[in-house]
Amino acid sequence: MIIRAAGVGFLAALPLLLGTWFALRRRPSDRTIGLVAAFGAGALISAVSFELVLDAVERGNPWALAACLALGAIVYYAGDRHLSHRKQASAANARGLAILMGAALDGIPESFILGISVAAGAGVSVPFFVAVVLSNLPEGMASAAELSGESGYADRRILLMWSVVVAVSALAAGLGALVAGAGAAASAGAQAFAAGALLTMLTDDLIPEARERGGITAGLAAVFGFAVAFALHQLGA
Repeated sequence: MIIRAAGVGFLAALPLLLGTWFALRRRPSDRTIGLVAAFGAGALISAVSFELVLDAVERGNPWALAACLALGAIVYYAGDRHLSHRKQASAANARGLAILMGAALDGIPESFILGISVAAGAGVSVPFFVAVVLSNLPEGMASAAELSGESGYADRRILLMWSVVVAVSALAAGLGALVAGAGAAASAGAQAFAAGALLTMLTDDLIPEARERGGITAGLAAVFGFAVAFALHQLGA
């Protein structure tokens, strides 16, 4: 089960690498990256609402889950703040490591939840899986566009960096499968924790980037992403 969960986490994170490769080869416009990011953000908001929080409430104490949700947000905020300070203090040639760590920080809660869903026996949540894929693709594209051309960052090195992030995501999915085996309450708490981290990531990182790159159309793309993920959830309900 753990190996299967790790495989699902690997597949969900693979678009990071594919987005990087595409950006290095095709050089997509900022607007394209922004609109894809906005669509993925809308899909993730839907998945967090219907696949994580509501599902967790059915299996855990609401007050405990609210505390886990807040804790997930605080932990992500602390990590993101540390990385932001590091980026500001880093030289240009050290920026790649900060970007790499930030992507891993984003991907861990997503992969963790996928691992829980696999171990729970309900199979992979299609809406959540699609939302993760759609949010990972523009992240890889944007980072590759930023790093390409920087001194010391050849295409091969950039691809290797994102391969590491994909591997970390696979490990996080395996860990999620382990936690799911600890019982329904622990699994629900882990879902709420990850939901808090994801909501913070969406507000602080993905949505502002989508608006900056995609312009005013980003809001429309986000609603379309939400609608698609919601429709998938209803079809699978």
